[in-house]
Amino acid sequence: MTGHSSPIIRALSRHWRNVPKWVNSPGLVTGLVLLLAAALTAGLPSAVAVGLLTAMMIVALWHPRGALFAVPATLPFAPFQAVIGGASFSVLELALVSTVSSVALRQVWSCVRARSLRPSLARAVELTSRAAFAPLALALIVVGTASLGVVADPSHWRESLREWRWSVVEPIAYYAAALWLLQRADEGRKLLAVWVGASVLAAIVCVMQWLAGGGLTVEGVRRLTGFYSHPNAAALALERSVLLALAIGFGSTGRARYIWWCASAVIGLATVLTFSRGVMLALLLGTAALLWSLRQYRWFYGLLLASFLVALFGVLTFPERLRAGFWAGGEALRLAIWRSALAIIRDHPLTGVGLDQFLYQYAPRYIDPAAWPERFTSHPHNLLLEAWVTFGLNGIFLLASALWLVIKSVRRRSVWPLDLAVGISLLGGFVHGLVDRGFFTAELSLSFWLAAVILDAPRTARSAAVEAGGKPCECW
Repeated sequence: MTGHSSPIIRALSRHWRNVPKWVNSPGLVTGLVLLLAAALTAGLPSAVAVGLLTAMMIVALWHPRGALFAVPATLPFAPFQAVIGGASFSVLELALVSTVSSVALRQVWSCVRARSLRPSLARAVELTSRAAFAPLALALIVVGTASLGVVADPSHWRESLREWRWSVVEPIAYYAAALWLLQRADEGRKLLAVWVGASVLAAIVCVMQWLAGGGLTVEGVRRLTGFYSHPNAAALALERSVLLALAIGFGSTGRARYIWWCASAVIGLATVLTFSRGVMLALLLGTAALLWSLRQYRWFYGLLLASFLVALFGVLTFPERLRAGFWAGGEALRLAIWRSALAIIRDHPLTGVGLDQFLYQYAPRYIDPAAWPERFTSHPHNLLLEAWVTFGLNGIFLLASALWLVIKSVRRRSVWPLDLAVGISLLGGFVHGLVDRGFFTAELSLSFWLAAVILDAPRTARSAAVEAGGKPCECW
């Protein structure tokens, strides 16, 4: 039997080598995955949707590294849902699960062919020992899984399980799959380029929607909502890619610099049109930190002057928007929500209330009368408080560990300018997270672990060592 099949296999192998390279390119596979993901959002019959999902899985198995790039490409379109049977999944989740599953299935098949787990286990141990964020990933999985057993309201356990899947397991699984697959020096930049390119497309669509009269009119302004139900959610989804493109542009040369800056300007326009105060602060401090770290002092002082003039214009033109949300009946609205979060923490200091449990504790038991306009809020509008409310003291430890790892990795400067770019991007997200959400959504969690991929790749990728940023690096 083997003797008959071997010539056939060799013939197919020779035939495959004659196929044009673009047929087997990551770009083609990425496009196919995105096309299938988009088709799944069209409200098709369940049988057709299952068929398309199966096709997506086959494409991902064909070229996992190509499917890897489809995940950041769907990041700005995460609100788009595909209904399969009685369940709904975001296009981001579909792309992510198909990619991770393809990597896992290929490894299982490799172990079956080799009749040994040893090579895969050795590779896993090597990645874990080299990746700086691997201990944080393992700790988050352990803490997040343990929190499912101590949720404050067991009747909403399914909501906790859903957030555990979205913000803990799936993003970390992508982080592991990406580190497993990355091989060459340019792939980290390509991952970020795909994310920024998709954000540009999303921003253009959102601005066109806003120009056509779309959005949400509140406090005297019409705020861009994009694909989200609330402008603040749209701002959170776009702000990190703005700072990312801006920082890479400053670290690039020639024509590439202006391409990155143009991308940043387009996304930035859509982000500013959300009229989110948190995103304005994040963009200002993130850009200021970027200019200061690059010793661009003239640009830095120019930014401060421009910010003052813009703030003055905003106070004169949109006074209701700038005042709204901060004060309600003589009471600071955000402070009222934070006091309620602290009251929850006092009652659950060690374990917290669990993933996605804030609303079910806040509204019936802890709401401050001054915060009645925000009675349906599902999070405490502060990253530190949210980590503590969700996981207890373990959440504070995880947040502090994440901050320390990011700072340490960025200061190493082993993959310039990507390390600085993701650091500035995360800084903007952290600043905004002090007055809004910072991590516990599928998009924000995945953007953090995508940044971790970029920062860890110099120690885990399989390519040969080269000079990066003037420093020796093991794999770039």
